[in-house]
Amino acid sequence: MRGHRDLTLLQSSMLAGVYAANHACGGVPAVIPAESAFEPPTANDSGTRAPGPAGNLLYPPCPLVNLAHVCSHLQNASLARLGLTSIPYTKWHLSLALLLQKQGFISSVKLGGPSPPSSSFGLGTADNHYISNHPHKDTGRDPRSPEAALALMLREGKNAKWLQANGFGEEAVEFAKEHGIRSVEELQSHGWHDEVVEFIVQVRRRIEALVDERDMEVVERTKQQRLTDPNAELAWTNMTPEERRHEIEREVLAHLPPAHQAVYSQFRNASVAELERTDFSHRTLSTFAGPHAYRTEADIHREGITITAMGLQIHNQPLTLPHKIYQDSGHLEDEGVVTQQNRASRRLWLGLKYYQSSPVLSKASMVSKPTKRIWLSSQELGKVIRGNRAGQVKPFSQIGEIMAVSTDRGILEARECTERRIGGMALCRVW
Repeated sequence: MRGHRDLTLLQSSMLAGVYAANHACGGVPAVIPAESAFEPPTANDSGTRAPGPAGNLLYPPCPLVNLAHVCSHLQNASLARLGLTSIPYTKWHLSLALLLQKQGFISSVKLGGPSPPSSSFGLGTADNHYISNHPHKDTGRDPRSPEAALALMLREGKNAKWLQANGFGEEAVEFAKEHGIRSVEELQSHGWHDEVVEFIVQVRRRIEALVDERDMEVVERTKQQRLTDPNAELAWTNMTPEERRHEIEREVLAHLPPAHQAVYSQFRNASVAELERTDFSHRTLSTFAGPHAYRTEADIHREGITITAMGLQIHNQPLTLPHKIYQDSGHLEDEGVVTQQNRASRRLWLGLKYYQSSPVLSKASMVSKPTKRIWLSSQELGKVIRGNRAGQVKPFSQIGEIMAVSTDRGILEARECTERRIGGMALCRVW
């Protein structure tokens, strides 16, 4: 019997090492076949340790190294007055977090990704939609806000008419036009003035080349026709050079967009020097700039916007646009979803509690150590609860103090273990 017990303890220690190494590498528990699974020794009512049945492992031996890190992290987070903190997502960490929530030490336990889930935050406070924005998706935000109109104009190229047709108010549309469309000075600095001049010059050169080509063609056809029928009258010889030029000009312009035709018709007779001195209108420059007439999100993040306060302009004011709605195929940021792709990035987000400016969880210390595990029977746990020492375990001395105990029925609080007459391994104390 003694040999069987020693063998079981040795197998349990080996299994604990496997789980500790696995959790240290990534926090993902390994899949162990039922044939090789052994339940940790549990303390019965008499205080003796008895091996559990093989192949029915509910909780593997606790990775005490990682658990010690979590206790230290929660204690430091409370002392730092954090409202939200995260711990690795494992079965042991989840069980401990639920126990702390049940005992009133933390306010919430949420499963999320590397960033806090949006449900951990309340509705965003109202702002003047010029300086700030709520950081978490659309929580507390108006889908027809000025920022939303500006985001649609920058990201999807929506114009003012589209915004008005889709329910955006006059203030939102004006805000989007003011901060989403580049000014004349910006368009000129980006070289669009030179693009307009170059366009008009190129069209002129094309027309001149076609006029010369057509004149040569008329001369050649006239010679050939005179040789075959000297008395024939040619219709094209009756057109003046100016009429032929207008005809060619109409043919060239027919292949251009209407907006470009209007620009060329307006500056048809201007010389190159006059064109270079001309201050083209915003509409003309925007015609050639196309989508580049709009600012980008990078411009907003880098340069901000210009606002007016008490008659003065304030430049480079930061503005946060509403977040994009994107498809997260791997559910990396989804709350409460565990898949094969996102399992390694899952985190447990815990809401910490405070009372009268003091943390509710002020101290968390380990009882068992990685090199020395302490098992207590239900009678020994009762002694600790009632203020008596049980072996090396000191009695409860703080108001609201609890002890987490690992049993074959999960992680339970010491008082519950006493009521249910269950013994186990003492993990940590929290007060």
